[in-house]
Amino acid sequence: MYIVHYALVLAMAAGAASSKFLLSVGRSSSSELTDKNTMVLADFANNTKDEMFNGTFQQALRTALDESPFLSVLPEESVAAALKDMALSSDTPLTLETTRAVCQQANGKGYIVGSIGRQGAKFVVDLRVAECTTGEKLAEARTTAEDKDTILDSLGEAVTKLRVQLGEPLESVRRFNTPLSRATTASFEALRAWSAATRAQQEKGYEAALPFLESATKLDPNFASALFRLGLIYRNSGRETQARGFWTKAFALREHASAREGFNIAGAYYSFVTVDYEKAVETYWEWIKAYPLDERPVSNLGSFYGDVCEYKKAIAQFTEARRMNSRNAIVHEDLIEILTASGQFGKAHEAYQEMQRMKLDTDAVHVFMYSVAVLEHDTTEMGRQAAWFEDKPQFQHEILSEEADAAAYLGHLGRARELTSHAVQAALRADNQEQAAGWQLNSAWREELFGNRLEAHEQAVQALLIAPGSREAEAVAAIILARTGDFERARAIVNNLEQRYSHHAIVQSYWLPCIRAQIALASKHPAAALQQLQKARPYDTLFPQITWYSHMPSVVLRAEAHSALGHFAAAARGWKTILESPGIVQLSATAPVARLQLARASALQVRANDPSARAKARNAYEDFFALWKDGDPNIPTLKEAKAEFAKLK
Repeated sequence: MYIVHYALVLAMAAGAASSKFLLSVGRSSSSELTDKNTMVLADFANNTKDEMFNGTFQQALRTALDESPFLSVLPEESVAAALKDMALSSDTPLTLETTRAVCQQANGKGYIVGSIGRQGAKFVVDLRVAECTTGEKLAEARTTAEDKDTILDSLGEAVTKLRVQLGEPLESVRRFNTPLSRATTASFEALRAWSAATRAQQEKGYEAALPFLESATKLDPNFASALFRLGLIYRNSGRETQARGFWTKAFALREHASAREGFNIAGAYYSFVTVDYEKAVETYWEWIKAYPLDERPVSNLGSFYGDVCEYKKAIAQFTEARRMNSRNAIVHEDLIEILTASGQFGKAHEAYQEMQRMKLDTDAVHVFMYSVAVLEHDTTEMGRQAAWFEDKPQFQHEILSEEADAAAYLGHLGRARELTSHAVQAALRADNQEQAAGWQLNSAWREELFGNRLEAHEQAVQALLIAPGSREAEAVAAIILARTGDFERARAIVNNLEQRYSHHAIVQSYWLPCIRAQIALASKHPAAALQQLQKARPYDTLFPQITWYSHMPSVVLRAEAHSALGHFAAAARGWKTILESPGIVQLSATAPVARLQLARASALQVRANDPSARAKARNAYEDFFALWKDGDPNIPTLKEAKAEFAKLK
């Protein structure tokens, strides 16, 4: 699922207590910033009469400061949190007085004040670093730009002077010192749009930043950081087709970014666009080595490990990233997701409570905890988590889909259909076509497993119309189409995916083998299906990108193929694998049907003269009937199960 995030630059929070702000180089001056230091950036002041400079240089200055491996500048979200604690709105101007107060509220070491003014025909850039409590000067720098075209690089030169004064080794300053006009953009209009995106995100959420970022990339198509951030927002909201496009563009332009941002762009590209294991891991470790105080590469490596089913490694990375920066909400969210996926519900509860204690919040954690509450039969907690979405229309499709899945999990198909319809429409209103298609495909998979093949086929076709070109939606739809006998469409999707994603590890090793296996199985060739599924085995517990859980199709198909070959014990092991993976399958229709299929596999072993199988079959059927005790009586699968159980008696 997309919720395994690449930590947003916008979502960074203050460095942990053990983080260093700058390395000492042998001096004992108070200007040296050592352990337990954080800086707050004041609003950049425009002391010229040129309105073009209003709101133009704030993010450029942050970018220049961010290139240092030793500077720790309080992120915008943490500033907003501090303002809230001070009973001020998040859009309160960061004047000198307010910035100093925020610095004290955040237990920072100092604050940075920047301005631009005129000196005849030239422009003067001034930067000053002051101690948070006393206001004592720690460092200052002034540079002069001959004209407008050189202002950005003059600002970068001023930051370089500050870094040297604050004790950063010269070797580090030289290595990480991209000219600011190349690290960002030479277009003042694009810079203003970028700064406006940051403000909009801070005040209204990530979606509000999109039009400003889109404007920035139109003004400067080579603005790599803006392209990357667009991809990041789309990725984190489940719109992977758009994310992939923006990240591909940003990767091609990564030389037009700072050193730190270049790592970020390359890591995302190798992790998400190509899923190149060696290059992704190598990139993140290079980033960690270059910026050892930054939790983002640690967290992003965890995200990648989660994407390739290495959940223990993912948990270790997220735990370390949380230790490094406990104010980063995305790190908490990612940890909760992977703890849930690995079935460690108790630890997921603890991580959620810690996040709540710190007054951090995201939409995804409420989805995870709702799912856990369903599986733990905690109706009070289900209601509490669902209530969070009531006044958040942009996220309501997420909980509506979960509520549909929860209803279907108990056999309430009619209610599930109604809620799915609402979820799809809500996602479309939120301009999230890929997740709308994902919710439709969850329903299509459900309909097929519940015995309604015609409805399943129709919904799969609808999903393809909603989000044409979505890699994952196409793959899931192809499996459903093959299950319902539409081999022509399924094969067409296979050919399309194979051509478009010839170097994508997950497509080549998981989705294409699953689709081919389903076609083979539906064509009465179970042995060929098993052969295809061998390739997919390392990814049996793969979490999808556009939905909250996995239907575990490779495990389902392998169990069905074994049944078709008369390997009933092997089939039973497959269904048990699903039931033993509640954090992976969660509320998918696969979960309740796995109980029934386990009963059927045991019943077939009775026919094969296994004396112990009858009791196992009866227990499994009764387990399924207990779950669906109030289920809609007209579900074909339920009718078949009752008839089978009657014969078993």
